[in-house]
Amino acid sequence: MLTISPVRGKADLRTFLDMPLRLHRAEPAWVPPLQPWLRQRLSPGNPFLREATLNLYIARRDGEPVGTISSLRDPRHESGRGEAVGFFGFFHCVDDVEVARALLDRAEADVRAWGLPMMRGPRNLTRVEEVGLTVEGFDVPCPLLAGHHGRWQAPLVEQFGFQKHHDHLAYDVQLYADGVARPLPENLAERAAAVSIPGLEIRTIRWRSIRADLHLAYEVFVEAFRGVPDNVPMPRAQFMNLLGGVLLLTDPRLMQLALVDGRPAGFAICVPELNEAIRAARGHLLPTGFARLLYATRSIQTASFKLLGVMPAFRASGLHARLIAASIEGVRAAGYRRLEASLIDERNGPMRHVVESAGMEVYRRYRVYERPVLPA
Repeated sequence: MLTISPVRGKADLRTFLDMPLRLHRAEPAWVPPLQPWLRQRLSPGNPFLREATLNLYIARRDGEPVGTISSLRDPRHESGRGEAVGFFGFFHCVDDVEVARALLDRAEADVRAWGLPMMRGPRNLTRVEEVGLTVEGFDVPCPLLAGHHGRWQAPLVEQFGFQKHHDHLAYDVQLYADGVARPLPENLAERAAAVSIPGLEIRTIRWRSIRADLHLAYEVFVEAFRGVPDNVPMPRAQFMNLLGGVLLLTDPRLMQLALVDGRPAGFAICVPELNEAIRAARGHLLPTGFARLLYATRSIQTASFKLLGVMPAFRASGLHARLIAASIEGVRAAGYRRLEASLIDERNGPMRHVVESAGMEVYRRYRVYERPVLPA
């Protein structure tokens, strides 16, 4: 007998979060999500959840967990983008049409009850956390804040009339070849060298003033990403909450801040690709996972280019090229050998141009689907 039930209590939440482990533990490309961080993101203390409505569900067959899904209503997206759309997320299930249908129907029932005519997903929480289903790159380890899905999941969704809305892309590039640092692509190097902005200062974000520097970066973040597809300006508290924990493990040389006469003009933030270390902790910090995680951070080879923003007034100045050049220099100085960038909306032409101009190529692709809500 197949049942779909809401998550109630700690035991259910543990079962819900362990579903990917049940499905993918034998797959080399899968990286277990860091459970304490996920629990924090799902707690009432997450500023995002003070406005959004999130429901979590578990599918069980004869008492055995066989799938999970969530339904999400994001009023800020509805008002900011003018879209009446609800989201499904945390979609993990066995390769079974009946299970997939029951999970999607459960999420759709919530979206219908909210009076929204369209359902889209997967999107777990914010638009930058585990968005889309893997459709390319199944054999390459997934990056931080992305996910990994079975080859069967996208075809299951498509069986029920869901169609592509857009893709998110993960890019990477090796920074060394035969032990020698690879030069910047010629066009990027020329663009960076030609920048001439009076009063420009590019420096690393400083630990002694980390909060003040992040507030400056937030000012750029709001303006720089205002025109990005599906973007709704993230409240300051969400921005600080999302970045705070990750940056504790980040070398300051990976974080660049551009100021013009002391005012924020741009920023670029790379972080260690913590998934390379999280695999050693197997997703848990207790009892010994934290020690394994800290030890494994020493051997991380990849820095992840997570955010780059330039104030609109400086977009034609080449400042983005200077920030990329400064970031690559900082990444190399910090000892990393590979640079990845994820996830980038395929519709964001300017950002794709930026990373592709740095010689980066797509190594993973995630697809977001949508379907009109069906009558009850």
